[in-house]
Amino acid sequence: MVTDVLGDRLFTAAVTPMRADESIDHAALSTMLDSDIRRGVEGLYVCGSSGEGVLLSEAERIAVAETAVAAAAGRVPVVSHVGAMSTGEAIRIAAAAKDAGVAAISMIPPLYYGYSTPDVVRHFRSVIDAVDLPFVLYNIPQFTGRDISEGGFDELLALPQVVGVKHTSRNLYGAERIIRRYPHLTLVNGFDEFYLPALSIGAHGAIGTTVSLQIELFLSLRRRFTQGDIAGARAVQVRINDTVEGMVEVGVFGAAKYLGGRLSVPLGDCRAPLPALDDDGRARLDAVFAGLQEHIAVTAAEDARAT
Repeated sequence: MVTDVLGDRLFTAAVTPMRADESIDHAALSTMLDSDIRRGVEGLYVCGSSGEGVLLSEAERIAVAETAVAAAAGRVPVVSHVGAMSTGEAIRIAAAAKDAGVAAISMIPPLYYGYSTPDVVRHFRSVIDAVDLPFVLYNIPQFTGRDISEGGFDELLALPQVVGVKHTSRNLYGAERIIRRYPHLTLVNGFDEFYLPALSIGAHGAIGTTVSLQIELFLSLRRRFTQGDIAGARAVQVRINDTVEGMVEVGVFGAAKYLGGRLSVPLGDCRAPLPALDDDGRARLDAVFAGLQEHIAVTAAEDARAT
């Protein structure tokens, strides 16, 4: 089994391009992912929150994984989110993702019914036992109502198949405790605006919505942090956060598609009931994009002077 799927890699939490009729545009998906990799993205995470995974059908999620693996062409690992409302569906999606050639699978806890922690552990364990792939727990309590870092998942986190936790939470204390208790795991930062703070408590890499949009900044921040230039890394984090803030103000998922389209090909709107951008939102994002290009240029010039 591959155990170094995550490492320090910077993964894009990829959006899922859609046509006007809300069908998936696989040609645009392939073009977008190839562009991301060529610009320096080091891994692909598909069908997560940014990819509208829970709004996609089982067949659509399998097809996205297949397209992502083909687009990656062995250059970077692909992690497919397979979390679903039922255990059986999650197993089917995971098995198909394995057949497609993904490097690992990832899951959120099951939703809606107020499951107990043992119920959730059993759900995860069923998928892990059924599909022999590295497994990444997806901790996103603001969407699931459950924080894996608060305890009750020891049995799961100790399994050799579990290689990491995607920690999309502001609870850095909980993240540090996971790292402390399970040093064999890779805790990956999931909130782009927390990349530097997460690195400071022992996280490795990132899986984020804006990683592909500003991969140059993430690479620079990581390099500065590794070299001990904390002030320089902090300056880059501020620039990353400028983009994040501008996107959040108009709706981060629609914003990611619009800005991603500025870098490759048009990616469409989100699937309803997620809102579509209006003209004002697009105009505000055009200003965000201009500011981002300026940040990238300034950061590149600083890095050039430092070498």
